[in-house]
Amino acid sequence: MKLFQSSNRALSITLEGLKEALMAVAERVTRRIQVAKLQYQADDAEARLRQAYESLGQCLYTTHTAPTPETLKVIDEALPVCESIRAEQRTLQTIRDRLASQYDEDALTVPLIRLHEDLQAGGGTVERVTIAPGVRADGRRLADLTLAESVEIVLIRRDESLLFPQAETVLKAGDQVTLVGRRSAMPAALQSLRV
Repeated sequence: MKLFQSSNRALSITLEGLKEALMAVAERVTRRIQVAKLQYQADDAEARLRQAYESLGQCLYTTHTAPTPETLKVIDEALPVCESIRAEQRTLQTIRDRLASQYDEDALTVPLIRLHEDLQAGGGTVERVTIAPGVRADGRRLADLTLAESVEIVLIRRDESLLFPQAETVLKAGDQVTLVGRRSAMPAALQSLRV
């Protein structure tokens, strides 16, 4: 009977590990697809930017080589092209920033999976909770939170930024908080951040 219970427990642990591995692979595939889409958008924005620069160059060349009454009209035509260039530059920078954040996340995935495995082997776990508007933790400093000693906030994701928590860090609604600690103390810690 003990052999059956032991093999049943080993099988459930193996299935849990397989499930986690599949989830990790699915997350990586999703991230790679997002990166590919962003890269395509960046290439497209760069092509539009090159085209806008060419149009501006043609306008400026026309004004420089043929000083006629039409020159003012050509200069007026160049102004929207300049604004188009600025808009494309902003779009391209936004896409590049999003790409950089995707690569940063990808670089963290493998070490976090290893950390999660190590913690599980030692009776610990990694959990993430999003701070909802109006909960007690919203607007409070980390030093003012009451978490079990065996649970610690190790990372806060705010919009596209990663914050490394300090006692004076103030939580805001929408923050994704990553906690590390003993598996037995984690439900109470998560609950304290959700109410």
